[in-house]
Amino acid sequence: MITAFHCVNKCFKVNLLSINIDKTDYIQFNTKKKATHDISIVCNDNLITTLPQTKFLGIYIHDTINWSCHIEYIIPKLSSACYMMRCIRPFMSLNTLKTVYYSYFNAVISYGLPLRGNSPHALKIFRLQNNNNNNNNQNCDGL
Repeated sequence: MITAFHCVNKCFKVNLLSINIDKTDYIQFNTKKKATHDISIVCNDNLITTLPQTKFLGIYIHDTINWSCHIEYIIPKLSSACYMMRCIRPFMSLNTLKTVYYSYFNAVISYGLPLRGNSPHALKIFRLQNNNNNNNNQNCDGL
């Protein structure tokens, strides 16, 4: 039986590429209703391991696709952005604060948003964003 992995491996070999086994893992996505299957993927006599989560292009993906691990990853980044904005608020104009907000805080929130958009775990992000906006509204007319 030819699997998708064997096809990819064959394509790599034809193009004189190789798979780095030390950096290769896979995720078996699952749901609560459906049992997972035991899958063994072997490449060049090496067993490729399965992981419950991985980071791919800056986004943490969990095998249940619930986005909690990615949101927990970006919360510290957003918290530091909030702290930075609170520190610079007395010294900066509203336009400068908006620039800082959109260049860092909003950029972190927006990256991967179409994938995790309505996750219940995203409420933590929106609360942090609202707290940040409320803190800035005290001295400014809002962001």
